[in-house]
Order: sequence, then C-alpha cells, then structure tokens
Amino acid sequence: MENIGPKARFVPRSKDFIRRTRLVNGLLGSWSLVVGTGSWLEAHLAARLALATRQPNLKGCGITAKEVEDLVNEEVKQQGRPPLVILVDSLERDHGLELMRRLRRRHAGLLILFLVQNDDWLTPESLVEIQAQAIVHVHSFGSGTVIRALQTLRRGLSYLDPSLQQRLMASQDIDLSGRERQVLEGLVRGLTNKQIALECEIAATTVRDYVGSLCRKLKAANRTQLVSRAYALGLLGPGRGTTRQTQVDQGPEGMPIG
Repeated sequence: MENIGPKARFVPRSKDFIRRTRLVNGLLGSWSLVVGTGSWLEAHLAARLALATRQPNLKGCGITAKEVEDLVNEEVKQQGRPPLVILVDSLERDHGLELMRRLRRRHAGLLILFLVQNDDWLTPESLVEIQAQAIVHVHSFGSGTVIRALQTLRRGLSYLDPSLQQRLMASQDIDLSGRERQVLEGLVRGLTNKQIALECEIAATTVRDYVGSLCRKLKAANRTQLVSRAYALGLLGPGRGTTRQTQVDQGPEGMPIG
C-alpha cells in the first residue's frame, strides 16, 4: 500500500481504521440509535451503512427535528427506553437546540451525542444551551475522540471535544488567578460566600468581590450561570472539555464514525 500520509484517517483497509471502527461499533452495539442531520446525503449514507453492516440498532435517520422526535418517541413507545440520539448541528437553523430541550424534558435517561460541523456559531454562551452529554467536532473524526466520548457516556459523565474547548478558551482569553479558581471551585461545591471565606481564610466581602470579578470575566449574570460557563470552558478540574465530573442518566454500552 502506498504511504497515504498522517491525515488520511479513513482508509477502509488500514489497520487503524479497522481498529477504530471495531471500537466504535462495540461501544454503540447495545444502544438503540437515532440519527438527526440536515443533510440528505448524510442521512442516506448512515442508513445504507447500517444496512450494509447489519446494524439493527439504528432505528432511523431524520432530516428535520420533527422526524427525529417522531423516531425517538416511537422507539420509547416500543422499547420502553430512549435511544442514544446522534445529532448534527446542521439539522435546523437553531442547530437543534430546541429539539434537544424537548427530548430531554420528555424522556428521562435520554443521551445525546452532538456533532459540530461548523463551529462559527459556537460560543461559551451557546455551549451552555446545548442539552447534550457529549459534544464532538466532526474534524476530530478518526482521531479517537468519538471513542473517548462514547466511553465517557458509558461511565455516566459528559464530554466536550478538547479542540472545541481550546478554541473557546482562546477566543475568550480568560486568565484566572489562583484565588479566583479557589472561589470558583467553592461555588461549584455549593458553598456560600461565608463558607468559601472560611476555607480560603479571607473576608466574606473579598469573596463577594471575587465572585463579581469571575462573573465579569466569564460574562455570567449569576452564580449558576457562572458555574455552567466555567464547566463549558474547562476551567474546573479536567472540565467538561475532557470529562465533566457530573453524573448523567446512563444508557447501556456501545456504524463507524470513530
């Protein structure tokens, strides 16, 4: 075989592609799946791929929010549990945000893997609105990112593609002091200003000032929004940018998109 170079991630007979495909298929194997994309071609190829590889767990591919919602509702009606929903941001003008909100409100335990094709619209503010437990940029396909995202979902955690996290952090140019990080971590734990002050051995009024500074830097209107944006930007521990240490409703374990 010719030297295809490091960027050729999708050569069907290459050992690396076969390995990644088997890993993704194994992770997806026990989930029932519903796919939503705004591309007729992508929906058609996904359905044909499932048929060719004998993947009976793909229940359908929708090209509108209504089609995806109907597929999910029908699967819940038949099986008594929600599928893993794979959504592409091309699905609707709002990138599927309203659909995700409706699905999560209606179906407890539903998991969403959200695929970003065009990240021009993505900001820390919009990231907080995404009701998906795993978010991956399609440019990361073939790098093992999808595999890590699915493994994270199986562990009951949420995941953000590190490449998206890095872009968002760079666009915000956020630099927190050590004391600001301490205060932020106290907020995550649900501590009051007084409790944070006792831990940090500073005055409660000083904590209040740090909270105000954090809200300005992260453009947050309140403490709840502050914590959400800090998670979205990966500013807390490993952060959502790798695995966010927040439990999500788990489905079972796992069409090679790896």
